[in-house]
Amino acid sequence: MGSGIGIAFPLLAFLLVHFTDIELHFLPEKPMATYTIAVLINLIFLRFAYRSGNDQVGKGIIIMTFLAMILYLITHKVTV
Repeated sequence: MGSGIGIAFPLLAFLLVHFTDIELHFLPEKPMATYTIAVLINLIFLRFAYRSGNDQVGKGIIIMTFLAMILYLITHKVTV
């Protein structure tokens, strides 16, 4: 269940960036902002998961968020 929650918002951010012009209208000078917002939403869900005692859900959210950001770094050739 945590994996589904964890991948939902990064996937939504990906779809919004690639199939709409939302990024160009709101944040044209910051291309990673949409994905950063998705990660922040996942952090809010992560907090609720751990506070309610759902450690497995929290771990799923962490794993999917981490994998989504790794994929972003690889596909956009961002150097760290």
